Amino acid sequence: MDRNTVHLYETLGIPKSSTHEEIKKAYRRLALRYHPDKVNVTEVPDHETRFRDIAAAYEVLSDPKKRQVYDKYGMMGVQMAGTEIGAQLVEIESLLCTLFIALSFVITLIIIFFAFLSLRVDGTVSWSYAIVFIPLWIMDAFLFLGALTRLIKSLADNLEDGHHDDDDHDEDHDTGNGEGSSAGAGGDRQERQRQKRATQKRQRVLSAIIGLINLLLFTAFQVLIVQKANDPTSISAAIVFAPYFALEGFFLLLAIVQIVVGLKATSAVAIPLSTKLGMIFEALWWKVTRLVLAILIMLRIDDTITCSWQIVFIPLYLVAVKYLVQHIRGYRTFSKMQNAEMRQQGHALMTASLCTLIVLGSLVYSLVGLLAAKLDGHAYSASTVLIPVFLVLSILLCCSGCCLPCLLLASGAGGEDDETNLENAEVRVVHPNMRIEGTEAPPSPSRRATPIS
Repeated sequence: MDRNTVHLYETLGIPKSSTHEEIKKAYRRLALRYHPDKVNVTEVPDHETRFRDIAAAYEVLSDPKKRQVYDKYGMMGVQMAGTEIGAQLVEIESLLCTLFIALSFVITLIIIFFAFLSLRVDGTVSWSYAIVFIPLWIMDAFLFLGALTRLIKSLADNLEDGHHDDDDHDEDHDTGNGEGSSAGAGGDRQERQRQKRATQKRQRVLSAIIGLINLLLFTAFQVLIVQKANDPTSISAAIVFAPYFALEGFFLLLAIVQIVVGLKATSAVAIPLSTKLGMIFEALWWKVTRLVLAILIMLRIDDTITCSWQIVFIPLYLVAVKYLVQHIRGYRTFSKMQNAEMRQQGHALMTASLCTLIVLGSLVYSLVGLLAAKLDGHAYSASTVLIPVFLVLSILLCCSGCCLPCLLLASGAGGEDDETNLENAEVRVVHPNMRIEGTEAPPSPSRRATPIS
């Protein structure tokens, strides 16, 4: 999008901070100076172009709404403001700001939670774990509100569309009496569209219900963790993990159903067995890893197994191995390309991705190693174990609360240097004592210019 937000002000020879009256006066002076009926053609041969530019600039800057859009997005924003996609682009910055605020709020709550947790585990405070989980309860409350709002809206839309579909069906039935086969074909097409809309509405309602159920299970998991942490002998780890296993089981079952549907849809196409196995692996490996890890943690907490916690976390170490093998295979794939440019770009992409993986992996596995060592009895404080967590969350909070908003504002502040130079520049206009009378609205550039008296 064109971010030049001072060009129209330069056309009128005024600073960007000018008031509406100053814009009006500048337009009148310049319109008189370059009006075709007033100007000397030999002295100003491009007077018609200048006059059209002046009129176009005044048309935008004299309208408060258009001027506001222009000050943020330039002429492209003004031209697109009346379209559907343009309206979305005009509002994108406010939406991003809202997203940054929400993200900063969530990260702040997570930081507070881990700070409370480290204090409680280290014995610095003797709070109940219900107090430690207060930041998570706050997040759950907002999530519940959003899930309920989504469900109510989906139900209301479904009910409203159902009434509209019934009315449309009755109307089509009445108007279709006595008409030919073309009307019948049109009615069938409309019926299919109604059925498609109804299916989409039901899917949205079902998705909202499933989301709410998942949120209830996740909250129940948190409640059971609090009860187990406050009184380790009150319930077993198997009961604590029951809601989590229900969640993971649902996602695993959904993935299996999607795999079966996908394989049936491609049954007519000859796909190698290795490709099919690769698709199944990519769809299930992370879900199975999470499930196995949860089972191992549950068994270790209940002392059903007595191995080191480093062994319990082996599924997490296998994740790093998987991604490392994936990067090696990707690098070899790009090496086989005949196009040198694509091969070089692929190598650069894989190298950057590998560096990112190493940085993130160092932080994640530092946390896993320290946590396993503390659980095995080493004298590490909880605050030491959580150092990688605090480091990552602090970086994310800095980005969402400072860096990204500043970049967003900077992207909309183009032309500030031009504006400063414009304010300091000397603007040559008609003598200020000259009395000018005329209409405020600019003449349309497409019409023949009328004299200004």
